[in-house]
Amino acid sequence: MVRVSVISRPATIVLDDNGNEKNEFSASEVLDQLETDWRSMWISIFLQFVVGVQVSVYYMSMWPYLQKLDKSADVDFLGWIIASCNIGSTISNPIYGYWNQRTMSVKMPVIVGFLIAALAQTWYALLSLFPDAKWFMLAARVITGLGVGNIAALRIYAATASTPKDRMKAISYGTGGYVLGISFGPVLSAFFTPLGENGWKLGSIHINMFTTVAFLMTIVCLVACVVVQLFFKENYVGIIDENEKDLNVVIPKYDMYGALICIYLFMVVNIIATNIEVMSTPLTTVLYDWKDSQSILYNGIALCCSCVVSVLLNVILGSTRLGKLDKRIQLLIGIGFFLLYQVFMYPWGFYSGPLDFLPNGKDTDVAGGCYQTYEWCKWTTRVPLPIYLICFIVFFGVAFPFVESPSAALYSEILGPRKQGNMQGLFSLGGSLAPVIGSLTSTALFQATGFRYVMVYQAGILVIGAALVMVFYKRLVPLKLKSIKKT
Repeated sequence: MVRVSVISRPATIVLDDNGNEKNEFSASEVLDQLETDWRSMWISIFLQFVVGVQVSVYYMSMWPYLQKLDKSADVDFLGWIIASCNIGSTISNPIYGYWNQRTMSVKMPVIVGFLIAALAQTWYALLSLFPDAKWFMLAARVITGLGVGNIAALRIYAATASTPKDRMKAISYGTGGYVLGISFGPVLSAFFTPLGENGWKLGSIHINMFTTVAFLMTIVCLVACVVVQLFFKENYVGIIDENEKDLNVVIPKYDMYGALICIYLFMVVNIIATNIEVMSTPLTTVLYDWKDSQSILYNGIALCCSCVVSVLLNVILGSTRLGKLDKRIQLLIGIGFFLLYQVFMYPWGFYSGPLDFLPNGKDTDVAGGCYQTYEWCKWTTRVPLPIYLICFIVFFGVAFPFVESPSAALYSEILGPRKQGNMQGLFSLGGSLAPVIGSLTSTALFQATGFRYVMVYQAGILVIGAALVMVFYKRLVPLKLKSIKKT
């Protein structure tokens, strides 16, 4: 591990165009002489992909698995199970951040997190052995969240182990890795659908489309631990050591309002991402009369296409001039595309309708449609399938990288070149708390009133986000360093 002190560099004293010493200057004018360790950074990006897969792999298959294990579970309880992973992450994110702040270590928090996640994934695969399986599923997902909260440590590494000139690239690629994981998880689950819901038994252990992927996730977590232990090295080239006695720059306090706005925007994008991915299976079941296996497969394909769009845009943001565009403008572009999603997915009166109900005596494992308890289906219209696919693939795929990557990069720049463990833990906590809020509110709204007010609710928090960016536009800027005179 390397800590950086500016006294060893000729650029400690920064001059303007006239040769006069600057009083205020950016961290890039001091730190860009160093080099980012891209080997370790790529490992960090891969690990963020693994975390994304661990979080989302059951999003589309969880409901049919839950119904198979415990018929007493309803959509409200599904909301709690979905939220439970993020509840675990909400608890563990600040812990991993504090661990890094105290030790300046990313390696051990990441390894411990993946070991915890491996235990939880094995538990998830063995749920059929337990009575009242819905409660054990809830516990398994909480423990998974306690493990994958190590994403906080990985984000800290991207922010503090990259030079300012590489910061957007490191964070965009890391975000792209996480998005790819979030998007690839349900696709991976869909890949195992040929095994069927029943599969076969190995002793008392069920091997089917639900459990096989859980055992695979256990193996992936253990492999990630080995990779970190053998190949990952820590090199914090983005930090100025504030305790250096000969330091002739001071790092001022960061703008708390700017930091909080970045956290809010990160929360909004995670609320909407979770809602879209979690609600896709029950939503398409009622909209297009798809049975469970069809919803999982078709939404998995759509999510894969959306993933390709998001990852490509993250790569473009990290490697082309588009990434140099003012991050505040990027945020407003992303919010605009998210709002387009809400507008087109709203059940307008000129869409066809109403929706169909399930045939008597049938469940969603054999047929699609609305449950008889969904009174709102009688007056809800059907969003045309081509519009649904365009919204899911294009609008969602474009919006995500234009909000998450610049909000994370801007947050790091607002904090400045200091240790960011606690604050990055808070940032990740917001990202984990948001899906808890989103999944509980959206599933409750969906069951009671349909998806109409889910769209209204999401549009409302997006409009608030856009308003905050515009009102506090001048405060959403990178922190400036100040020179000091030594006596």
